[in-house]
Amino acid sequence: MEYDLDFARKIECSEDDKRECMKVLAYLLGLSKKARTYGMLSLAKEAEENSSFLLRKGIQLATDGAKPHVVRSVLEFFIISGNYVGKELLERCLILEGILAIQEGLHPKLLKELLLSFFGEEDHEIFKDELDSTNKLSLEKYLKKIKNMEAVSPNARKLSEFILKLNDDAVEELLKEMDTPNLAKAIQGLSGRAKLKIFNKMQRKGSLLLKETLEQIQPLSNKQLTEAQEGLVKAISDLKKRGRI
Repeated sequence: MEYDLDFARKIECSEDDKRECMKVLAYLLGLSKKARTYGMLSLAKEAEENSSFLLRKGIQLATDGAKPHVVRSVLEFFIISGNYVGKELLERCLILEGILAIQEGLHPKLLKELLLSFFGEEDHEIFKDELDSTNKLSLEKYLKKIKNMEAVSPNARKLSEFILKLNDDAVEELLKEMDTPNLAKAIQGLSGRAKLKIFNKMQRKGSLLLKETLEQIQPLSNKQLTEAQEGLVKAISDLKKRGRI
């Protein structure tokens, strides 16, 4: 299947149709995050429950160990034989490229840009903003979910209480010192209230990135968790020594 001018004419559809296809895009991004955290085999259940034949078939092939070029060929043949146009073609192309990108381990952020490219230059920002709005609702739901969570250990409880005693300026300074992956590791076992204090001092983009990192991060061993939390304490101590908090 070639992405040429003839394809561009066949895939043309209304903004309402594109908006419906955004649901497919968002779903594929969710699969991508799940696969990066738990592996491709974690998607096997999707092969049984999803209403889309093409998506079920693609995930089944990928989880059965088929090579990417085989997955592409099979899915392309199904698409071509259906002679689809408009919304139906757009949906199937999103599924085709989405499954292949997930199979190859493409980062969800890059997958989002790849799939958004099918919506065209003029509509890119419109649908990117709509996707960001969906992410905002997802973030709000996540923060509500963790609000009353307890710390996972006595050490995490102590660190949580320490974080809660920091003033807003101190939290902002701390966020400047720590990158997202290390911050996510350090706060993984903290109480929901302590996590919320950190989230509340971040810009939305940073909050979304931290949320995604927390959801994708592999469970840490007790030793790894302790080391990550010690890194957070050291960062706070260094800030105090430099008079920044």
